Amino acid sequence: MIKRTLSRLALTGAAVTLLGLTAASPALAGNEGPLWYGDRGTVTFNDDGDDITVCDKRADGYGVTGYLERLNSTGTGVVWVIKEDDGGDAGCDRSNTGYDMIGNIQHGLAVCWHGTGSCVRSNWTFDE
Repeated sequence: MIKRTLSRLALTGAAVTLLGLTAASPALAGNEGPLWYGDRGTVTFNDDGDDITVCDKRADGYGVTGYLERLNSTGTGVVWVIKEDDGGDAGCDRSNTGYDMIGNIQHGLAVCWHGTGSCVRSNWTFDE
């Protein structure tokens, strides 16, 4: 009986500790990135405005596209909430969509090169 009670208390304590760590996990606060596609381009999340900056870094005739992505409502697929292209000009391009990413929906960054190859994706993270 005592062994069972101690086991339950330990399990409860572990659950409370895990809940506290989850609640205190870092949010996507401040700028995130840049996420690099090799030396071809970057995407950076800008906390001030909840938008992204995309930079084409090579004059190779191809541009890059940056995305702010989130999981869909069932958590089984990806939804692009911001898409921004850059290429063919000097400097970077910054999105201006008015999207507000506050909430408990997982978000991540992706950058794709317009040549051949797959996109590069960040780890998923939460906003505040």
